[in-house]
Amino acid sequence: MVISFMDTKESGKKSIKDTIKRKIKEKIKQELLDEICEELALEEDELTEEISSILTQKSSNKPIIKLTKIPTAEIVEKKEFDIQDEEKINKEIYISVKTILKIASHALKYANSKIPREKWVEVIGLLAGKIEKDNGLLQIEDAYPMGHGTAVYAEIKDYKNYARAYQDIKKQKLFICGWYHSHPSYGCFLSAEDMGTQARYQKLWDKSVALVIDPYQIDGKSTGFEIYTANLRTKTWYPLVYGIKGSLDIKMLPEILKFMNPIIEGKALYLEYDED
Repeated sequence: MVISFMDTKESGKKSIKDTIKRKIKEKIKQELLDEICEELALEEDELTEEISSILTQKSSNKPIIKLTKIPTAEIVEKKEFDIQDEEKINKEIYISVKTILKIASHALKYANSKIPREKWVEVIGLLAGKIEKDNGLLQIEDAYPMGHGTAVYAEIKDYKNYARAYQDIKKQKLFICGWYHSHPSYGCFLSAEDMGTQARYQKLWDKSVALVIDPYQIDGKSTGFEIYTANLRTKTWYPLVYGIKGSLDIKMLPEILKFMNPIIEGKALYLEYDED
């Protein structure tokens, strides 16, 4: 068998190419490993806390939530008061009954007993309001459901819908005064992710508010939501004292939502007998 000079040359080129490719792959692999190790070292504390949280939640059969809770600003502790004294407390904001029911029903639409708990997701929407001329207080008059997402992030997926909502809000002679989202079964607070969203709203209007609802805290004693604002300089948030505009007995709220369940689930509220 005769091997030509050209065959030897081609074989040599192939061998060099293979060697170069192997070295490039090894270098890229090493760089990626170094980068991953560096990130893990920087986030070691966060990972430890997150893993601990996941193990705790798995043991209690709760959905795995990866929100990073950030601190509230220091506020003066409110004293306990009787329901008769509630009207004596100065309010910083008012919210309509219609808004409360729309937000609560939106939250329950994607996190109710008909849906497996591990598939519950958050919802997000806009708050529309006006400033009362008499006292200068913000009145939240309506809510505009905009979207839903994973257990961690709800987002407005199509900003054409944002523009449509904006036009509808203008027609009502209201303005976008903030946003709302849900924390189904894990309490009311602003996470680090939420803080980023709130910062964007407050840069548009410095008195913008964030409403967070946990529909599973609606128990006849609580409305299940809090309304917050944030200090962007210190990156902290604090709750506002709100009043309800209109007649709503908090004790009846769970029953009202229970009655609305068929609508929330996309069914008829009731059927006539010949519609079965």
